[in-house]
Amino acid sequence: MKIAYRPMHGWVKLALLAGTMLAPATAMAQDADGEIVVTAQKREQKLQDIGLSVTAIGGAMLDSVGRQDVTALAAQVPGLQVAQYSPTITVFNIRGVSQNDFADSQEAPIAFYNDEVYVSALGAISGQMFDLERVEILRGPQGTLFGRNATGGLVQTITKRPTRELEGYAQLTVGSYGQIATEGALSGPLSERVRARLSFTSDRHGGYIENRVGRDIGNARFYGGRLQIEADVGDSGTLLVKLQGLRNDHETSGGLYSHVAAGFDADGLGFKLGPNEDFWGTCGGCDAFGYKEPDKDPFTGSFDRIGFFDRKYWSATVRYEQDFGGAKLTSITDYQDLRKRFGEDSDMSPVHIFHYDTAQDLYQLSQELRLSGDTDRFTWLAGIYGLKIRTDNDYQIDAVPVLGLLENYGGRQKTDSVALFGQVEYKATDQISLTVGGRYSWDRKTYDFAHAENGVQDFVFNRTTNPGLAKQTFKNWSGKVQVDYRPTDDVLLYAGVNRGTKSGGFGVQAFTPIDPTTLPYDQEVLTNYEAGFKLTLLDRKVTFNGAVFHYDYKDYQAFTLQGLSQIVANVPARVTGVETELVLRPVRGLMLSGFLTYLDTKVKGITLPSGRVADREMPQAPKWSIGGMARYAFPAGPGELALQTDWKYDDALYFSTFNAPIDREPSRIVGNARISWTSDDDHWTLAAFANNLTDKKYRIYNLDLGASFGFANQAYARPRWFGGSVGYNF
Repeated sequence: MKIAYRPMHGWVKLALLAGTMLAPATAMAQDADGEIVVTAQKREQKLQDIGLSVTAIGGAMLDSVGRQDVTALAAQVPGLQVAQYSPTITVFNIRGVSQNDFADSQEAPIAFYNDEVYVSALGAISGQMFDLERVEILRGPQGTLFGRNATGGLVQTITKRPTRELEGYAQLTVGSYGQIATEGALSGPLSERVRARLSFTSDRHGGYIENRVGRDIGNARFYGGRLQIEADVGDSGTLLVKLQGLRNDHETSGGLYSHVAAGFDADGLGFKLGPNEDFWGTCGGCDAFGYKEPDKDPFTGSFDRIGFFDRKYWSATVRYEQDFGGAKLTSITDYQDLRKRFGEDSDMSPVHIFHYDTAQDLYQLSQELRLSGDTDRFTWLAGIYGLKIRTDNDYQIDAVPVLGLLENYGGRQKTDSVALFGQVEYKATDQISLTVGGRYSWDRKTYDFAHAENGVQDFVFNRTTNPGLAKQTFKNWSGKVQVDYRPTDDVLLYAGVNRGTKSGGFGVQAFTPIDPTTLPYDQEVLTNYEAGFKLTLLDRKVTFNGAVFHYDYKDYQAFTLQGLSQIVANVPARVTGVETELVLRPVRGLMLSGFLTYLDTKVKGITLPSGRVADREMPQAPKWSIGGMARYAFPAGPGELALQTDWKYDDALYFSTFNAPIDREPSRIVGNARISWTSDDDHWTLAAFANNLTDKKYRIYNLDLGASFGFANQAYARPRWFGGSVGYNF
């Protein structure tokens, strides 16, 4: 179903953790000594003091990527990949772990958090990266403190909070394809004990994919806002109320695909047809319907229908913190509401062969209550978490003109979840500490699904028709045991075992006959054996971090496309990898960073369309990724000029668990450049940037429909994007 435009990436993002950590001082949350501070364990800690593989990217560094939204993280973070099928769905991949099912009802094994609030909807992620303090990316299972859907890690955005002094900023960006984007905030006191912060963002640009037979596609019409009010309660309490809204206004960003004709091999796996290869007997280089692209430009096409994307998302969060002296109480209550509509020209031709549409109405309610404290030897945390999700999802495949088929399917999925969690860190000596944590989760999911073809209902799946299948209960535990050894203040060694889980769920199938037993899938369990080091050397001029890890995956939720139906099956898998990151500050103003990541992945027992069972590589998991950044800042007039460039190499990878020939993306090198000037008083900032500097054409996703329609939906990364910005801070 989602035939699609999927931005090509499969890359273990070894990206410049180091580099990002050394961005300008204002880029990171820092303590009084200038060290980076993160909340990866739900308390403030120095980044180099945590026995976790963590990257923190600050607001100034986020600005420097040229407003590429959340997908820009992929070029900045080791082990991370980001796939966006237009803004409708965002899928993170960390160390090869992800689930590529594009059904709106699915949750991902890489969790997304905003200010410690879990965002379950994949369609609610894009657009949230404005007015941020930082973004934290945690690699490896994080289920003990963050929950059952952080199997492979998580991405968390931390927004800037209201300030006690009046401050603010405004930034205007102009770029390619008529881009005009804004971001800003106004923050300060309303009274002696109450303060507020109002933030805004917008992004508008024209379509960057030329449509030969109609309106160009790929434009943006997005805007968002956030209001936060924070008040002191008594002598040691704080109450924060946050309201946030995002809007995509009928963008032409649905189905940003490039057509390629395909055949299929003996296993039913697609391969690209040559320009004169007449696989279907229609014409040389043509798909099953006799169409082929007249040129090789992935940014031109012939779309008889203009794809669209509409979204309204809002959330309300109430956070209360009370310090009792020896313990601290934190309560986080959150409500989210999402209304999303999406449509595309799935066949990418001037003839209406088939179109695909989705509609989602979702609400989510969550509550976390925790108590934490510390003594000379112990740091502890314990809490309870509750989550309720209701999502109504409707899908349509309109293939009436040529195939005479109209498929309508979908329904309601309900999720209720409760968890108890806790973690204790014991400092046995000045050099050795032991961390033990655990979480028990109880999930109940119910599914009410129906399918109709040409207006006639032919399949119903619910608790009445399938009582043993349509209601599923999942009980599981996450746990962590780790030893940290710090022989000196500048050296940290750690080793541990960490178990994470992801709840089971239900698949979405588009065509009958449907076997009811194939709709539910079981929970997955990932056990991570990891050891690492963090070194700070030469008077903090060198930072060198690394980790080696092995994932033992039980019941990995492998997504495959069987015909045109989305199937999730539980199979064993494993991942073994190495990450290293190096940051150098040899002289004042100069920062150099480099990184290297290696992944060896295997998914076992994948049933191919032919029925043959084979082992495969995990999708979007290149064996090697190598990259680096250079930034040099020096005085220039009444301010400072900074020159910056970053480059990244990703090895070849596959976009699907099938590892079809057409799903293989060759290795690539992609780079960006930026020049900026900041006044001595830090009030004014001017910048110019070029993203994808060499205009590299590479896919970020591919959907193989070779055996079904004789083509594949290819999604390419945006072409080279120039821009400039001006900002004022006060």
